[in-house]
Amino acid sequence: VAWLQLGSFVTHVSGNMAHMGMRVEGNHAGRDSPGDLRESILLVVSFCVGAMLCGMLIARNEVHFGQELYGLALTGNAALIFLAVGLGHCEISEYFLAAACGLQNG
Repeated sequence: VAWLQLGSFVTHVSGNMAHMGMRVEGNHAGRDSPGDLRESILLVVSFCVGAMLCGMLIARNEVHFGQELYGLALTGNAALIFLAVGLGHCEISEYFLAAACGLQNG
């Protein structure tokens, strides 16, 4: 859905890393602008920030209901998605979606 509405993938970190490498090469060759590279970097950073938030909220790989903050993580995920939807086609909305994906997958 983010690809159709915003024109960028927010869930595929490995693809965004490859895209970042292509943008570095494109900047060097003069085909791409620094803004294209900045977008790729910020998507990866946003996903990683979401994953780090998940790691701070849920410290173990085991499910322990009542001891971990699963509800807070899901609420944060929903808040990031609603914020991105509310912002519409702004560039920053794709970074909020990437952070929500990182929070969900972290």
